[in-house]
Amino acid sequence: MLYDFHIHTREYSDCSISSAEEMCLKAVEAGLSGIALTEHDVWWPLTDIEELQLRFPQLTIMPGIEYSCPEGHFLAFLPDPRNGNLSGWRSVVDLIPLVRHLGGIVIWAHPFRFDKTRPSWLKHVRPDGMEVASSNMHAQAEIRARKVAADRGIMTFCNSDAHHASLLGNYGNELDFSLTSVEDFITYVRKQEHGDGIRRASPVGAAF
Repeated sequence: MLYDFHIHTREYSDCSISSAEEMCLKAVEAGLSGIALTEHDVWWPLTDIEELQLRFPQLTIMPGIEYSCPEGHFLAFLPDPRNGNLSGWRSVVDLIPLVRHLGGIVIWAHPFRFDKTRPSWLKHVRPDGMEVASSNMHAQAEIRARKVAADRGIMTFCNSDAHHASLLGNYGNELDFSLTSVEDFITYVRKQEHGDGIRRASPVGAAF
């Protein structure tokens, strides 16, 4: 089962070219089992996600958000986004504990894309995951991300960070079971973090 946990649509991200429908159609064509819609600093309305899910029952469509912090961008996933207000320009040092308190997870999006230094905030908080390849990461960023993830024991992901449907299928995370909801994804990542023996996702990525 192949999943992409970082996708933008033109409905809620001005920088995206493709609509949610185009993204879903391409995801099905590319053989993805599920996707996460992670717009910049805004959640998809759950009613809209439910309508989209009804139109594409072959996909698991999960809500997420790409949250802008002074330290960079971070993907957040909550069991119910309506229970957590993540608005505002808050530090990742505050974001990670808040999301975890609300039962969610945080994944560091395209690390070292702009800043090549190892951030000091890692001394204080640890994300639940890190992207180690995406369409918006250059080779040196990928190398640094893989090293930091290995040093810190952080789960790794290869996501498209697609702003155009053509990118779907170039990156993904292979699981040996199906995710049926965002709650399944959160549970899976948390079990990995606690080392209960469940097999980790196998990142699949193409270098650009």
